[in-house]
Amino acid sequence: RDALINEETVHRTVGSARVRLNLFRSATQNLDFVLQTGFDYYSQFNLVFSPPELQFERNSDQPGHSLDGETRNLNSNLYLNLTHLYGTANGMLFRTSAGLQFENQELNNTLVEARAVTVTQKNVDQAGAVDVFQDIQKQYDRGFYFQEEIDLQGKLFLTGGVRGDASSSHGDTDKYFLYPKASASLRLSQFDFWKGLKEISNEFKIRIAYGETGNSPPPIAKYISLVPRNIGGLSGVLFDTRRGNPEIKPERTKEIETGFDATLYNGRALFEFTYYRQNISDLILTPSLPPSSGSSEEFINGGEMRTQGIELSLGVVPIRKENLRWTSRLNFYKTSSEITKLDVDPFNIGGFATFLGTYRIQEGWSPTSIIGAEKEADGSFKKLGDETPDFEIGFNNRFSVGKFNLGFHFHWKKGGEVINLGKLITDLGGTTEDYDTGAAQERLSKLGTETAPYIEDGSYIKLREAYITYTVGRETLKSLFGNSVDYLRIGLSGRNLLMITDYTGYDPEVSQFGSIPIGRSVDTIPYPSSRSFYFNLSFGL
Repeated sequence: RDALINEETVHRTVGSARVRLNLFRSATQNLDFVLQTGFDYYSQFNLVFSPPELQFERNSDQPGHSLDGETRNLNSNLYLNLTHLYGTANGMLFRTSAGLQFENQELNNTLVEARAVTVTQKNVDQAGAVDVFQDIQKQYDRGFYFQEEIDLQGKLFLTGGVRGDASSSHGDTDKYFLYPKASASLRLSQFDFWKGLKEISNEFKIRIAYGETGNSPPPIAKYISLVPRNIGGLSGVLFDTRRGNPEIKPERTKEIETGFDATLYNGRALFEFTYYRQNISDLILTPSLPPSSGSSEEFINGGEMRTQGIELSLGVVPIRKENLRWTSRLNFYKTSSEITKLDVDPFNIGGFATFLGTYRIQEGWSPTSIIGAEKEADGSFKKLGDETPDFEIGFNNRFSVGKFNLGFHFHWKKGGEVINLGKLITDLGGTTEDYDTGAAQERLSKLGTETAPYIEDGSYIKLREAYITYTVGRETLKSLFGNSVDYLRIGLSGRNLLMITDYTGYDPEVSQFGSIPIGRSVDTIPYPSSRSFYFNLSFGL
């Protein structure tokens, strides 16, 4: 803080409104019109000042940096819905719904970067070189839907529907892409033959569902960007090297899901199982183009992928007494993906360079496969890892002891490799933990031919959250505040309290390039997750 300044200020406003109007009502029918609208607006201001006297600035060609950034983002929506309910005398219920939906997203990001700043000066105009960057993104989506839900005497539930979506990010902005869905669930525990099992399982439901959905391309996919250039002392623009595709369309995901839910021993245990399988077509890819095309890459729909996984959840109540209750839940997740078809040659994506670690899109491989400089005997790339974990487990416990409530949540991620460029940075700076042993020099001597030394297992166990609260009794409240306070609760909680990992960096849970589907697990030593403690006080009047 004495020299380096890194400040971030965020202002955010969220608002919503909902209007419900009953159009018709009778003993067996009801028709409602619902209007719902909302917005989410935030502005973010960033200031970074790195003076030229800092160690890592001294070797720079233009020592001393000052960054001034501003981001404004507005998301808004409008939903218009009609819902009709119809019930029969024999216990059947029909729910019909239809509606229109409108969603808008607008982003404006501006960044001013100053280099070779004048000593003691922080203003971006007090520098030897100044660059200005601006990113404007706008996307307008609209859609409609129709859905029918049928409840057959609380035993069988059926749902069917269709949805249509159009977007300004599609190549054809007027075309609606249709996505059907259907589902069924059967409560076996409601049938007579289940009576003998009531003591073991008082609720058992099997379910199956099929649905299709679309993933829109980014707003820039169909356009060729213009890049500013100074030509002969005159300002102008040139075409960017990424070519737009006016035929781009959304990815289509077809998913089937099945499973069951069971409540056991009068609510003392809960078990849920889900298996899902997705077939994704028209994959949105950005493969490289030959230099003769005049462009380096292009957004295309050019492949297919299969994803499948399982989800297990087990909840138990080991202790359930008047003044003591313990509730525990264990969640298990596992997923895997494979590129089943690729309409272009295999290509690399993400990261900073192939020899520093990147991701390979290749038929028969996981889309999150990591490669580097290493090659197989036949000249093909050698797979060094996969950023997708083998599995993840969440373990949550809650205790109620008299007027005290306490709980904690553990998260275990097994597998999932990380490209640890933080180790490379410290190797180059001579500050790696094992630098004096010669290990760093050995890694650096192979840089460009071996990437594996910088690919690490990202497994970890984290204590995500823990808390304890105390609710003051009514008699104590009355003696302290009379009848003016209805309840009073005090507590202490903490987040990111513990991490167990063999990863040599600060934190294997990194996201260098933000929330992107491929290429997040690149570590360039971001500021590690904060360990936070909170004191909580709540009361009602």
